[in-house]
Amino acid sequence: MIGDEERDRSSADRALAPPPPGLWHDAITAVLDADQTSVVILGFDGLVRAANESALHMLGTDSASALQPGAAGHAMLRSMLDQAPRQLVAGHYDGTWQGDVDHIAETGESRVFRATVAARRDESLDGGGFVGLIAHEVTRSRDDMARLRHQANHDPLTGLANRRRIMSILAAALAAQRSRPGHVAAIFIDVDRLKYVNDALGHAVGDRLLLSSARRLAESVRPDDRVARIGGDEFLVVCSDVPDVTAALELAERMQRALTGRMRVRQLDLQLSVSIGVAVSDHEILGMPDSSAAAAAMIDSADTAMYEAKALGRQRCVLYTPEMRSAARERTELGAELLQAIADKQLTVDFQPLFSAVTRRAVGAEALVRWHHPELGSIEPTRFVHIAEESGAIGRLGEIVLERALIETRRWIDNGVVGDDFSVHVNVSPIQLTSPSFVSLIHSTLRLHDLGLNRIVLEAREATLLGQNPDVDRSIRALRRSGIQVAIDNFGTGTNALSVITDVGADLLKLDGSLALPSGATDADTRIVRAIILLAHALGMKVVAERVSDTDQLRRLRSAGCDLVQGNLLGAPGPAAELTTTSRF
Repeated sequence: MIGDEERDRSSADRALAPPPPGLWHDAITAVLDADQTSVVILGFDGLVRAANESALHMLGTDSASALQPGAAGHAMLRSMLDQAPRQLVAGHYDGTWQGDVDHIAETGESRVFRATVAARRDESLDGGGFVGLIAHEVTRSRDDMARLRHQANHDPLTGLANRRRIMSILAAALAAQRSRPGHVAAIFIDVDRLKYVNDALGHAVGDRLLLSSARRLAESVRPDDRVARIGGDEFLVVCSDVPDVTAALELAERMQRALTGRMRVRQLDLQLSVSIGVAVSDHEILGMPDSSAAAAAMIDSADTAMYEAKALGRQRCVLYTPEMRSAARERTELGAELLQAIADKQLTVDFQPLFSAVTRRAVGAEALVRWHHPELGSIEPTRFVHIAEESGAIGRLGEIVLERALIETRRWIDNGVVGDDFSVHVNVSPIQLTSPSFVSLIHSTLRLHDLGLNRIVLEAREATLLGQNPDVDRSIRALRRSGIQVAIDNFGTGTNALSVITDVGADLLKLDGSLALPSGATDADTRIVRAIILLAHALGMKVVAERVSDTDQLRRLRSAGCDLVQGNLLGAPGPAAELTTTSRF
């Protein structure tokens, strides 16, 4: 009898014993088929010796016999093996090759397989050895990888290259340009006022606008130029082999023409314009050993030039100069100091009176913000107001001026300095007018100081009112409906001066000093001003002439029918306590 110990050992031996060879083969085949790994074994004579089910399925047949030379399934097998080294497949040496092989079916479908081809010489085998093909189909995974690579390097909305990709393209272009004449140009394009379109009409309309802009831009560049979208409303074009600066500016102006004008999006007519900055490679840029750093410097320079174009009034092409860099740095530093000055209440407000051209009495005063810098001295508002708009400080700055203007108006009224028809004029920026809380801010501040709606006039620049910003239009209409007067400031400085009178609702029209018959004005100029005044009166507007500086100018303005006059001849800006209410004429 077999003891328990021997019985247990016999059971363990059976458990550890390998299955018969045929079972191993079946197990391996089952695993390979489950993994959809295709295996084909061929002799050096080209005849198929064995193939698993996955291989038969891959090759479009159901038996190994259909894979022999001359059979239909053999063509695909041969096309795959032909992409491996011929000497290996012929059995000239033992070895292994790995790679991706492509096959295009008769239907035109393209498939990709990751393959391993192994050759082993063995005289004991029929034919002296074998060639083994192991393959996985990777068509989908390679497509997925290609899609991921595309997504990593392209803008999802427009399909253009993104910032990462264009940086690489620009770096390569700079490296290549070092060995040949010419320059590389980086052209930075910003779509003006896209934020207003998004806010007023929705992002769907804004996206359509960007798509149309991308298409127009791509059609306007040279065949070898590369276009990218690098920000919400920003595009960059890289141009190689540019002969000189003039050629670079001509390319930029061609792009500007393509992107300027009316564009119809979803039955809406939108006026499109762009601001463009251009940077051209020089010896310093091309001499930088790190092409990526050179590319970053180029984009930074083009960006600086683009902001200069915006500062000059948008819709411009500006070429980068080294002086812009220092100017940009100064603006950044001044912006930080301005924020501190606002926080520390270092800004003051002066007032310049406006006189009736008929009664010669002061009927208003314009509030003018002043900043006396501890080191730089007096800084002109034309310089720091723009910085306040760039830095986002304009809202707080505007509130300071409004509050001070209404405080002084209340004091003048209480002290009997001004009459019932007197109003204070306060300048407002487009950023303030786009704020949804701006109208309520004006009303609450007037109530706080117990002032009627007729005690304030809000002055907006001509360019602001012609910007076709729905938010600005909405604020202007709301203000006027409530009884607050609005003035068109600096009239005559824009290219569409006449349309602002007829298209924009306002109560006062302020003639810019350059239009208000200054010294040297001709009789023709006088007739033009008289016609403007008549048109303004017909539309219910009073007319104010700014920067009146001599008595002859004043005489001609009065004879032309001007209602109000303002200038140093009549009363210079000064502190509230020194307000001049009696004219000097």
